[in-house]
Amino acid sequence: MDLRQRRLTAATAVAALTLAGGVWHGPAAWAAPEKGRTDERKTYLVQMALDPVATYDGKVAGLAATKPQRGQKIDPGSAPVKKYADHLRGRHDKALGKVGGGRKLYEYVYTYDGFAAELTDSQVARLRTMPDVVSVTEDRKVSTQTSSTPSFLGLDARGGLWDQLGGVKGRGKSTGVGDGIVIGVIDSGIWPTSGSFADTDGRGRPFPPVRGFEGSCQGTAPDGSWDRTMCNGKVVAARHFAGGWGGDDAVKQELPWEFLSPRDYNGHGTHTAATAAGNHGVAATGAAQMFGTVSGVAPGARIAAYKALWSTRDGSTASGFNSDLVAAIDQAVADGVDVINYSVSGTSTDFLDPAEMAFLAAAQAGIFVAASAGNDGPATATVAHPSPWVTTVAAGTHNRTGQASVTLGNGAVYTGASLASAPVGPAPLVDATAAALPGADPVAVAQCRAASDNDGKAVLDPAKVKGRIVLCDRGGNARGNKSLAVAQAGGVGVVLTNVDPNSLNADLHAVPTVHLADSDRQAVKTYAASDGATASIGQATLRYDAPAPYVAEFSSRGPLYAGGGNLLKPDLIAPGQDILAATAPPAANGAEFGIMSGTSMSAPHVAGLAALLKDLHPDWSPMAIKSALMTSGSDVRDGPNTDPSVIFKQGAGHVTPTSATDPGLVYDSGAEDWLAFLCGTTDGVSTETCDGLAKSGRSLDPSDLNVPSISVGRLSGTRTVTREVTNVGRSTATYTPAISGLDGVTATVSPERLTLKSGQTKSFTVTFTRTSAPLGTFQGGQLTWSDGRHRVRVPVVVRPVPETWAASYGAQGLDDIAQHVALDPKGKRLYVVGASNQALWGMPSPRLVAVAYDPATGARLWSASYAGPAATYDEPTAIEVSPDGSKLFVTGVSEAQGSGSDVVTLAYDTATGRQLWEARYTGTEANGADTGNAISVSPDGKSVYVTGYTTLAGNELDYLTIAYHADSGERKWLTTYDGPGPFADDARAIGVSPDGTKVFVTGQTSGVDTGLTDWGTVAFDAGTGAQLWTALHNGTSNAIDIPSKVVASPAAVLVTGSSGTTDTGNDLVTIAYDPATGRELWTDRYDGPGHGTDTPRALALTPDGRQLFVTGDSEGEGTKADFVTLAYDTATGKRSWVQRHNGQIDGVDAAWDLAVTPDGSRVVVTGGSADRETGGAGSVMVDDDYLTIAYDTASGKVTWTGRYDGMPGGGADNAYGVVVDSTPDAGVRIFVTGSSVTGGVLPWEPEIDFTTVAYVDPWRKP
Repeated sequence: MDLRQRRLTAATAVAALTLAGGVWHGPAAWAAPEKGRTDERKTYLVQMALDPVATYDGKVAGLAATKPQRGQKIDPGSAPVKKYADHLRGRHDKALGKVGGGRKLYEYVYTYDGFAAELTDSQVARLRTMPDVVSVTEDRKVSTQTSSTPSFLGLDARGGLWDQLGGVKGRGKSTGVGDGIVIGVIDSGIWPTSGSFADTDGRGRPFPPVRGFEGSCQGTAPDGSWDRTMCNGKVVAARHFAGGWGGDDAVKQELPWEFLSPRDYNGHGTHTAATAAGNHGVAATGAAQMFGTVSGVAPGARIAAYKALWSTRDGSTASGFNSDLVAAIDQAVADGVDVINYSVSGTSTDFLDPAEMAFLAAAQAGIFVAASAGNDGPATATVAHPSPWVTTVAAGTHNRTGQASVTLGNGAVYTGASLASAPVGPAPLVDATAAALPGADPVAVAQCRAASDNDGKAVLDPAKVKGRIVLCDRGGNARGNKSLAVAQAGGVGVVLTNVDPNSLNADLHAVPTVHLADSDRQAVKTYAASDGATASIGQATLRYDAPAPYVAEFSSRGPLYAGGGNLLKPDLIAPGQDILAATAPPAANGAEFGIMSGTSMSAPHVAGLAALLKDLHPDWSPMAIKSALMTSGSDVRDGPNTDPSVIFKQGAGHVTPTSATDPGLVYDSGAEDWLAFLCGTTDGVSTETCDGLAKSGRSLDPSDLNVPSISVGRLSGTRTVTREVTNVGRSTATYTPAISGLDGVTATVSPERLTLKSGQTKSFTVTFTRTSAPLGTFQGGQLTWSDGRHRVRVPVVVRPVPETWAASYGAQGLDDIAQHVALDPKGKRLYVVGASNQALWGMPSPRLVAVAYDPATGARLWSASYAGPAATYDEPTAIEVSPDGSKLFVTGVSEAQGSGSDVVTLAYDTATGRQLWEARYTGTEANGADTGNAISVSPDGKSVYVTGYTTLAGNELDYLTIAYHADSGERKWLTTYDGPGPFADDARAIGVSPDGTKVFVTGQTSGVDTGLTDWGTVAFDAGTGAQLWTALHNGTSNAIDIPSKVVASPAAVLVTGSSGTTDTGNDLVTIAYDPATGRELWTDRYDGPGHGTDTPRALALTPDGRQLFVTGDSEGEGTKADFVTLAYDTATGKRSWVQRHNGQIDGVDAAWDLAVTPDGSRVVVTGGSADRETGGAGSVMVDDDYLTIAYDTASGKVTWTGRYDGMPGGGADNAYGVVVDSTPDAGVRIFVTGSSVTGGVLPWEPEIDFTTVAYVDPWRKP
């Protein structure tokens, strides 16, 4: 069975999100909590196994379908919805009751079948064993992603989108653009008395009720901050969610300044709501008065506010828990919103994240979701909200600019961003670092932190600030709080400087402020340190002709590596820098309007546009609206639209609303398409569902998802992707395609033209072939369909790679490390075995996992997970395949019931993955550690030999070797070996003679007065286990000597390992013994150029046995560890050649395995190689890659190199195993396995999975 059982299943036409079973299958009976487990309660989200209301299609007997028809909304008051929701809640209660109960915070029934509850570790573990529980996820805190834009977008132009909808004042009964559309804003709440939310439309009439909307307004709050009168015809619903914090009482205690109601303290929610749907022509007040009037994108739309984010005291950010946010999503869908704006951070990698799954159900219910892309730019691969059913929005600049200059007393003039309403100076200029109060933190001083940023303690000395202009660094606190701190200390102005490349922001400040680039910082600081330094700040000039749009420096960008790089994110870009809108006075020093920047600000622009398009085209699906916005987009000014770095910033381009009203063609998709995508990118969908989708014609290749972009994360040779387009125009049209960009890659579109009637859908394919494009680098382009009137454009990115296929396997949130690989003797199947590390109770808890693949395609054939009696620690150490290919044998260590560990050996049917037998060896000591380290199979396939160690009295370790019947697992014989010395004996490797008569075991032992460890190689009779001979090897210095591997030929037993010395560190030593007597035939000692640690890890013979190859890592001169590979004449021990490989940054390059081609012409070595260092200060990490090298066996010449980088710039990829074969049709095939970063939060929480890579006929000339 799958390690992580697939989670989602589909029923029929529009697939529902029914779940297939638990993540883990644990013990039948639950034991008392073990040491390390805790009864501390934490909040968890528990996902159950049925469809939520939004997707349920009536498959449960006696319960009618609740999924709304297209264009309809959920009716929470209907009898079927009530009955089915009660059914879900009952199952939640039953599951919680089975584990002893607990305080339930939320029930999720509309978009997510589950609940949030406070649980202990042991309850979590028990829930994870239940077949009707899909996942148990610890609650996680997330945060915000922190005027003139309607004109910049052309909304108010003649023939623009507002005009097409009857204008902002509306016509007839219409209340204006967006009339009848409800935007649900999940954020920090709303300031209800703002003029942007007044209950009058563009003609001064009260907004009428919205038909079909079921939301409600919260009643009187205990702190008096809210009552039902706060809602009106504009703000049609308002709720707050604080369960994740512990409820209102906990919020009051932890955040005493916050309002215990939907009222917004922070201002972020008010700002996003006003941006999306604030009333038209509202006069800005206070410092923002200079801007005149402001308007939301969809001023006729209504707002439903769902407060799930809670503010810091200073208003610098607001954050909340997933439990509250999912509850808010659930409620918004139940209420019947049409659009959701989600300016909240989120996952970058997990399509099955609770919030992402709730959005899937929302999208299926016809709700458009706009989400912010994140503010982690300019770093690449940082984009959040990866799901294709969400519209992920990047942030750009717009054409309004506020500029002012600061003139220094030495005559130097620097121009920056500013909204200074009046000039100031000349005045004394002081660097904040020279104006600190005694004892203040130097960093806080440099950043001019206000008292509210610093636990109520001011950092600037009024005696040194009063009447002065202060130089402040960006970072650490809100920009507006810097000027506040200066004003509170008596300062009259601020020169704000970036410390790194970043955006320049024209903010509203407490005193006149100019924001300068990092390139100006040092010159200003140097002058400020001089005697008598002065400065003047000029009045800002407000202009609306700035070149725009550019991508904001902070905006997160792709590539998106979730899904293998086969989906492009962000989807598009909208204004997000220096956005003026209503805010909440408490955190804005009393201001009612403020300027904010972030993808939090760009997302509500798109939410508002979606509302307008929904108003104009009520029959369009959420994905049709998304497609219209994407395919009609324009380009940013950062560079050519075929530059992949530009595409990863802007997605399909900048929104162009007027063009989006008539896009010509749309790329639509629905729930079945999304499930097929999940089949190809996750283990979240049941095998039955995936098979059914494939049989119905759905492609499970994520590149084939019908989105208005094309991304191919790995282009090996040639790849064909498919798309469908629907004509949403009023008449028949014929479109022809054109491709631009894609240097070094040919792209062929078929058919060469599409003729579609109005409403008709047709498909086309695009075939990509690499010609000269560099490997491992994305190429960008654009595909445009045109009928002479419409230009339907989608971005294209492809990344040519050397590997034929790459397959990943793992459980979300776990470290899955593949350590061993083997091939079927006839090349039918490829087997990978490793450990999946589940962290329970703060301790690693590996599971033994075996996976079988089709060597030709990489398709997974089966997987098997093994849990021993304790179900806590089961780790494989070695694998072998029977000579006839019918059985896969695995050995390792398995924690016994109670304590201690056993040697475990398993046999699997290679065709099905069914476990055939299990053999466990428990030593004589009840709590002793017994471990299997190596395995081998007799040439006739009748016997399986396992070696390792067993614990005796006094914690003494002896070699342990066991022979089993291959068919039954019945033990044939068992023998131990106790070396002559007093220290531990640990067998590390095993081999069988070619004639099958002898078994050779090597490991660490100890001699008499020969140091801590020696090599001990022992020969046994394969039939009886009788010991035949023993050979000990003590190095030159009575130091630590440990062998690694053994292989047998007819003429020699060959052992390699490390041997310590007093002058050259650890050397790589290889010894040949006579198989009959154990007499040493030859010995070679290799000392690398660094005279440090030289460690062999693998060895192999050519098919004729004449050459021996040893590989490992060896310290170089100033190069840390390098690959080292040595070739020997087996008969004499003479080295034929030595090859070393130093990676690209003089880092650690470690070879782990090698294999020889069937014809003996090449030896293939694999391991991990340091590629480059990535990240900034405090987050530097080495980006390791799989590195595979083929050497000519005769000369040692490098004939081919393959490098696999799972997530470029994304952390460590380490290869641990390689096998090679050759077939008449495909030629030589190389298969490499190991662990690769496939996602996660980098660099601290990477997602690591088994990753297996195939290279087919890699050195064939094109």
